[in-house]
Amino acid sequence: MPVPATSGRILLVDLARGTTRVEQPGDELYLSYFGGYGLGAYYLYTMQRAGVDPLGPENTLGFFTGLLTGTGGITSNRYVVVAKSPKTGGWGDANSGGTFGPAMKTAGFDAILLTGQSDTPVMLVVRDGRAELLPADDWWGLESHETEDRARQRFGTNARVACIGPAGERQSLLAAVINDRGRAAARSGLGAVMGSKRLKAIVLADGVREVPVADPDGMKAAIGRHREFLQTRPRWTTMRTYGTCGSMAGLAFKGDTPVKNWAGTVEADFPTVGKISDEAVIAIQRRKYACWKCPMACGGLTRVEEGEFAGEGHKPEYETLGAFGSMCLNDDLASINLCNDLCNRLGLDTIGTGGTVASAIECFENGLIGPEDTGGLDLRWGNARAIVELTRRIGRREGFGDVLADGVRRAAERIGKGSARYAIHVGGEELPMHDPRLVPSAATSYKMDATPGRHTQVSTWISELGAGPPGLVEEPQPPHHYPGKGKLHARVNNYFHAGSSSGMCMFTLLTLRPTALPDSLTHATGRPWMLDDVLRTGARIAALRIAFNLREGVRNLELDVPARVLGDPPLSQGPTAGRTVDLAAQVEDYLEAMGWDPATGVPREETLRGLGLDFVAEDLYPP
Repeated sequence: MPVPATSGRILLVDLARGTTRVEQPGDELYLSYFGGYGLGAYYLYTMQRAGVDPLGPENTLGFFTGLLTGTGGITSNRYVVVAKSPKTGGWGDANSGGTFGPAMKTAGFDAILLTGQSDTPVMLVVRDGRAELLPADDWWGLESHETEDRARQRFGTNARVACIGPAGERQSLLAAVINDRGRAAARSGLGAVMGSKRLKAIVLADGVREVPVADPDGMKAAIGRHREFLQTRPRWTTMRTYGTCGSMAGLAFKGDTPVKNWAGTVEADFPTVGKISDEAVIAIQRRKYACWKCPMACGGLTRVEEGEFAGEGHKPEYETLGAFGSMCLNDDLASINLCNDLCNRLGLDTIGTGGTVASAIECFENGLIGPEDTGGLDLRWGNARAIVELTRRIGRREGFGDVLADGVRRAAERIGKGSARYAIHVGGEELPMHDPRLVPSAATSYKMDATPGRHTQVSTWISELGAGPPGLVEEPQPPHHYPGKGKLHARVNNYFHAGSSSGMCMFTLLTLRPTALPDSLTHATGRPWMLDDVLRTGARIAALRIAFNLREGVRNLELDVPARVLGDPPLSQGPTAGRTVDLAAQVEDYLEAMGWDPATGVPREETLRGLGLDFVAEDLYPP
């Protein structure tokens, strides 16, 4: 019998041959990695040779559910896409909610792994526990919403879809995988990998049912306890009311939200941030949206009734508001709402796209590009019309959009003229909307996680922001006091690696006591779990992901964090005025706490063997 809460089945698809087969992993694989990107890292590390072309046939594209996905456990609805990233050249993963993850589990597969490349566009259809590849020539070119509509017309209204839009088809490195008409597995450029395989969509035709667990009564009681605790927390109230848009103005004035491509301040450059925050956003929300069985329901569906930016879509959240708002000095909420919808329809990462647009605006401001380069677009700060149109062109690789469609690093290579100083990224990944000048530990995460430049790799920075999980972080963390913080960084980081791999939502992990995760795992699997077990699993996942990077020649210790992000030179005003981040001290402390060599960033042999990663130790430390 498979581990409870799993099907014990992984689908392997060879797109070149048009064949499928089923593999049954051993129980220990599920219990050692919790599913998600933990199990994904194991499969890619062990089945894929080093050095493959990320957009070539040998790169494996994986869709993984977590141990808790679909069990009904509190907010356990996530799935993750994994592959070698064409943006960074190393490990790539992207997480999404909605209904697709639970549907994959109830369709009979814990994961789907796709190798090879099809000669023509195809879709993978799963129904009645069986999978088949069908032609998708007539779907190629459709936007993501149109693709979902076609799937439901053909396979029934219960069908759940993960697909790419035109951006993924054109292998834009900003391309995302889209499900539920606006949930996005957005980062690492994995939509481009899906496009390179000519895989338009995965269609799950059977709908969503709850996954059997080892202790259903215990799980039901745990859900009640967890929900009762959630409802006592301020974050619950804020998220239920606003979602993350409720934090936009507050975080901007606090100094957490980057302004003017990381070079400005709210006070001097964007005092109208309130026009794109909390009540302003809720004013265009027509109804709430919740991922599968989520009591928090932080999402929303919007409608702008009139004007040149009229339209409907998913509510823009904090990261999107920052990327297309404060980063571009754009306080026109309707235009941001439209940019968000364009990204969802075309299949783009809003963080990377907004960051790339902001970089282009700064290049325009400094005379490195002009209207003759941009196809007539007047890329001034705050020009909402130009920002919307440029987003559209990026998604379709049209005109100047083609120059920008692979993100800021490659755009700077194409533009030249010193434009690299305006390209804000780490290892090729545009940075999210949390500023190390306020929360210094974010810089360590941006540099040292296997997927660089990611805010969802939560670490000490969330505690420096005053929002750490209750019970996981006991003491307030003075942001610019560095000694000894590495142990806490490792603890929080490992907890979130385990939680994200399990399929639980990040916002619940931030809000619940940390014992909720092992509690849920115990009732789901029938095996006893403690917090220390969870932290050890997270450490195992972190080491395996970084080993994947090392094998691909990506040494995180050598990645640069842009100087302006670290306060070099420091800002002259605002709440972070005069602050500079000592990144070297933070990184050294973190590596020591993880049991990785501070001089090389490589996990020590004894660390790997202690985590049960002997096969990695043998690769990194051959006899």
